[in-house]
Amino acid sequence: LELPSDVDLSTFALVFIGDDNSSSRQYVNVMLRFMSMHNGPSHYWTYSPMTGELTTTLPPFLQRRLNRRFYLTQKARDAQVYGILVGTLSQQHFTSVVSTLQRIIADAGKSSYTFAVGKINGAKLANFGEIDCFVLVACGEHSLLDNERDLHVPVITPLELDIALGNAEWGFYSLNYSEFLRRKERETAGAVTEEDADAPYYSLISGKLIDSKKEELDLSALPGKGQIAGYKSEASNHLRNREYRGLEANIGKDEAHEAVPGQTGIASDYGNR
Repeated sequence: LELPSDVDLSTFALVFIGDDNSSSRQYVNVMLRFMSMHNGPSHYWTYSPMTGELTTTLPPFLQRRLNRRFYLTQKARDAQVYGILVGTLSQQHFTSVVSTLQRIIADAGKSSYTFAVGKINGAKLANFGEIDCFVLVACGEHSLLDNERDLHVPVITPLELDIALGNAEWGFYSLNYSEFLRRKERETAGAVTEEDADAPYYSLISGKLIDSKKEELDLSALPGKGQIAGYKSEASNHLRNREYRGLEANIGKDEAHEAVPGQTGIASDYGNR
């Protein structure tokens, strides 16, 4: 559903035909889209063909859901390393979405890593401790996770990332990544000046003024006058600072021993079964 940017819906009533419950992803998608608009409809009605009932009030969970998405967007604003979760390989234009996300993250002076995942859960995402925020590329019906409160970092949508990076204002909301692509295509080159991109912002999460100025590297001051290329990896830096980095080979340092029979049984009760 594409609406003109200057349309005023404040004199209209929105009528949704279907079930008004949290399990109806289509209902949640449509309502969140219109509730986020500054000039949205004045009334929200829902008609259920199954029961024949007309509801003229919004369920409380919708406003809570919208507030939650705003909070996650503000939290994602403070992230330095983003993980792009490709949750679908069959949807059209998903490669364009991924490449666009990589570009706008790099333009913001931040790092990103791309992962192809199946079913998302907390244990799977916890393997990547260096990621501050994940961006899920999926169809609109699966962009909001039911278990997102169980995850240790925010999982947001492409449009929410665009808002978190300061490229868009909160006031238009959609879970359809095609809307995100259309908005990026409509953006004119140079719409955001370098001064605006480097301007500090106030973090609603930490309560501090964050300096978003990109660090400039003077290659002439480096050994070799910048002739030797260096690669900065946020994941490598994170691994270097960890106390435990996994098993280390120590080839040539540890004495080799002959193999001997080990313990038998299950891990919680060796030798007693």
